[in-house]
Amino acid sequence: MRDMQAGLARVETTLAEIKALLAASLPHLAIRAELAELRGEIRAELGEKPGKLSMWGILAVLVAAYAAGLAGLAVLK
Repeated sequence: MRDMQAGLARVETTLAEIKALLAASLPHLAIRAELAELRGEIRAELGEKPGKLSMWGILAVLVAAYAAGLAGLAVLK
């Protein structure tokens, strides 16, 4: 009977150590989960932004409009 009580006491101390270990590591894991959620939100927002091809297209249109304006001014002079 005493052996059983001694065994239970060891199990109880081991469980207390495991509980302390989990309490110490769970806040770290919660931060990782929050970072993963934030990363997902950022990727979703970046997916909505225009790509490089559309930005080059916009730049080409602006340069063409500027060139047309300069050509129009040259014709007027």
